[in-house]
Amino acid sequence: MSKESKSLYSAKLLINDIPVTVKSKRIKNMYLRVRAPSGDVEVSAPRQCSLNEIERWLFERHDWLIKQRERVAMQPSPPELQFVSGEEHKLWGKSHTLDVAVKKRGASVKCEGEQLQLVSLPHYNADQRKKIMDRWYREQITREVEALLDIWQPRMGAYSNSFGIRAMKTRWGSCNIRSKKIWLNLELVKKPAECLEYVLVHELTHLFERYHNVRFYALMDEFLPDWRERKKLTNQFI
Repeated sequence: MSKESKSLYSAKLLINDIPVTVKSKRIKNMYLRVRAPSGDVEVSAPRQCSLNEIERWLFERHDWLIKQRERVAMQPSPPELQFVSGEEHKLWGKSHTLDVAVKKRGASVKCEGEQLQLVSLPHYNADQRKKIMDRWYREQITREVEALLDIWQPRMGAYSNSFGIRAMKTRWGSCNIRSKKIWLNLELVKKPAECLEYVLVHELTHLFERYHNVRFYALMDEFLPDWRERKKLTNQFI
């Protein structure tokens, strides 16, 4: 998740009719990912690896690759939300029923028990209602991150200079080592709270170790022993 691991080049390979995007990075090991819901396959490889080496490595994992793409294809696609009354919306891993009230002013959102109450202006469409919801979601996750930083920064002895919340398509968070700024995915507000805590600890750990190597995972084991279970939960479709 570190921004220091930027791609040096990208290439395309074809593994038994499966297109694979190869990204060369300043890392030590190769990583294989099957993106959901598209099924796109990506490989991150150390910059010293040749395409022939990467191709051989992929063929050795061909059976696993097929199974993963099949698993991803079977996952249900999330419904496209219209932000109307009766829809189910997530907050910290739990489903809440949306109740929309149309008023002439005062667009807002609040949570009452198992219900999210959205006040919308009469001319607002789905995109505009989504913006109201996202603004409210951003307030909720910001408040939670601030509380978690108060706990984890002194506990770890790692201090960020700032953090930001934004929509991300391919990662849950990132850490700029030089500026010590942490970015977190807005979608984490829809996951169980322990997922946000896992991602935040992960990014703070990058302040000690830039790469995902033995030292990094040893630090994660020390700071958050159940991080592997939390990682699985974070990546589940719920």
